[in-house]
Amino acid sequence: MRADRCDLNNDYYTKIDRIKAFVDLTNKRLKILDLNAISLQSLKRIIHFASKLHLGKIICNSNKESLEAFVSAGFAIEGRINGYFKGEDAFCMSYYINSDRNICSNFTQKDLLVKQCLSLQNSYVYNENNQVYQIRTATENDIPEMIKLFSTVFLTYPTPIYNQEYLKETMNNKILYKVAVYDEKIVSIASADMDMENLNAEITDCATSPAYRGKGILANVIYSLECDLKSKGFLTLYSLCRAINPSINFVLSKHNYKFTGRMVNNCNICGTFEDMNIWVKNIN
Repeated sequence: MRADRCDLNNDYYTKIDRIKAFVDLTNKRLKILDLNAISLQSLKRIIHFASKLHLGKIICNSNKESLEAFVSAGFAIEGRINGYFKGEDAFCMSYYINSDRNICSNFTQKDLLVKQCLSLQNSYVYNENNQVYQIRTATENDIPEMIKLFSTVFLTYPTPIYNQEYLKETMNNKILYKVAVYDEKIVSIASADMDMENLNAEITDCATSPAYRGKGILANVIYSLECDLKSKGFLTLYSLCRAINPSINFVLSKHNYKFTGRMVNNCNICGTFEDMNIWVKNIN
């Protein structure tokens, strides 16, 4: 875990009634990180704390044992990450302080996209033609070019991927970044945020240069990530991806990730709060 205060964007870690939490001002939400002492009383105090900060949402990946306390406190189950806790399922719990934050726009369109994805389930085949794109683990020397690509693709992003120190620290800590290179230029990126304790990893930070989309490059980058994660002994992979973006949803479905829910207005990405589809894959 990083220091209590994250100087990159004023987000910070704290304890509320002995419960560890992350105050995510960037996304106007609070994330509960500790389930050991969760009770109805502690959750009520957390809700009060978040309300005073004018945050819109509280989230937590709950285990089965803590589920009753969350439901009693008014949390809703927005999805499930099968195998999140060393093979045991996690429930994606959300509490909406601001009722406007709980409104899912274009619901029918987003559900139609998921149905289209299901027709592509488990259809990924390694694209031999993309061998002209070198896929490798990113190094610190790649950071300036990674920032340039991220800035091209995302107007805003839930984590400080435009910050050199953040990328350097996470690259040397717990995030595995993979890049696809063509003509000595990075054209696609994806990463795996690794939870060593629970043996799960989040596939995230997926970005492809506009000029190189539609060539199956990102799918191969994710495949490379999966191979590394499997060799490291991870059990579960999951991704929270933009519910309105067809391409990333298609890629995950092709890789045999299963749709397990949607987190409404979950984070600030591309200039506004967006719903995030949950996709899960077990690789043990």
